[in-house]
Amino acid sequence: NIFDLNCNSNKYLYLSSELSHWPVPKGHVYTLEATAYALLALVKVEAFEVARPVVRWFNQQQKVGGGYGSTQATIMVYQAVSEYWANAKEPEYDLNVDILLPGSSKPDKYNFNRENHFTTRTSTIKDINQNVTVTATGTGEATVTMVSLYYALPKEKESDCQRFNLSVELIPEKMDEDKEIYKLKIEVMSKDKKHDATMSVLDIGLLTGFTVDTNDLNLLSKGRARTIAKYEMDTVLSERGSLIIYLDKISHTQPEEITFRIHQQMKVGVLQPAAVSVYEYYDQTPCVKFYHPERRAGKLLQLCRNDVCTVCAEENCSMQKKGNIDNDDRIAKACESTETTRIDFVYKVELRKFEDGLSTDVYTMRVLKVIKEGTTDVGPQGKLRTFLSYPHCRQALDLRTGKTYLVMGTSKDIYKDEENQSVTQ
Repeated sequence: NIFDLNCNSNKYLYLSSELSHWPVPKGHVYTLEATAYALLALVKVEAFEVARPVVRWFNQQQKVGGGYGSTQATIMVYQAVSEYWANAKEPEYDLNVDILLPGSSKPDKYNFNRENHFTTRTSTIKDINQNVTVTATGTGEATVTMVSLYYALPKEKESDCQRFNLSVELIPEKMDEDKEIYKLKIEVMSKDKKHDATMSVLDIGLLTGFTVDTNDLNLLSKGRARTIAKYEMDTVLSERGSLIIYLDKISHTQPEEITFRIHQQMKVGVLQPAAVSVYEYYDQTPCVKFYHPERRAGKLLQLCRNDVCTVCAEENCSMQKKGNIDNDDRIAKACESTETTRIDFVYKVELRKFEDGLSTDVYTMRVLKVIKEGTTDVGPQGKLRTFLSYPHCRQALDLRTGKTYLVMGTSKDIYKDEENQSVTQ
């Protein structure tokens, strides 16, 4: 019985109600480390029956890309679990798992035994909200994890920045036709009134097609006056393969400045904002800010929904037509059909909600009346529809919550999202 484990019996009182881990109020990383030490103690006294739920809990905590959120926690968990499997007298392990994916007539078949059951197997589908059938036969135990990957519009929340002040600035340095070079300037300061933040991490996402100037980073990390402790790429701390910078401390009296260059190696059609986050190593509550290159005059902008993008120059922003407009003019525009222009849909809408995104303005509208229904969006009356636009077009549009508008356009401006709600530009 675990209560008979010598002087460790009082530590058992702090075990979770599920008898699987030892919660620590400071945060999940501390909980992982504490539970790893507890598992090592259980293995040492050969309490394998008690240890089995702990190992199962660790399997459930692992991140998709492997690891457990911090290098220290990952090392401790790996050591504890490996000690368990090296010493535990597990029963015969021969488990067959069949995964039947939607649209497939034959399942993906996997066999797990004592020699290979540590290896992860993966089956992928492109659909969402579809049934996946998993069938297991034989002896043994495996963990099934379902992961949905999607793009969400990035947002900054000041409420997330409780521990740090963070600012990010992208400064153009060299803007040639063939290559663009920027300086990425990051300033961060602890909000604590009395103490510096201890070892902290900067997780810096990179813009698509850009690389970091490692010479700059080497200068920052060497010498007596070094600014950063070290840097690395593609670590367990970063699921996106971003740049990780370690700081020994972050001052609470003056901002710490980290500046280095990033080089454009490949031109891409759409540059989405990239994120910079900072957090203490043992308290991974991040403060997040985003950065994006300033748009140069005449450069075309794009709005993307899934894999479909549309190009819009600033002078071609959709504009609200104000003033006295004759009904005959409205009818003529709604019925317009020429070789170059064609109006496919005409809706009377009410603006219900506006969301200020970093790179996209999102207007949620309810269709009050369908004056002309196109072929792409069937039966929209009474339903919510989303209108996407650029922040720099906001003034030209001048849309107000609670007001009604007449919206018209072509079918090519309508795109379907996963929930079949039309998105119009």
